[in-house]
Amino acid sequence: MKAIEFQTKLHSSDTIEIPPSYQTELKSNQEVRVIVLIADAPDDESWNKLATKQFFSGYTDEDAVYDNL
Repeated sequence: MKAIEFQTKLHSSDTIEIPPSYQTELKSNQEVRVIVLIADAPDDESWNKLATKQFFSGYTDEDAVYDNL
């Protein structure tokens, strides 16, 4: 399966605009997969950092035996 990636904005009608450079690759009735990634809010980023820090605080030298499995 071929993948393309681009950035765009939602329009007020909740539609996603496909850049003209990619429109030529899409055919009518063609099956496609759409993946939407939304940037994290600044608060979410802080929460993710804290969760990662807390997760790794439980990691000990003895756990390193599993690193090369």
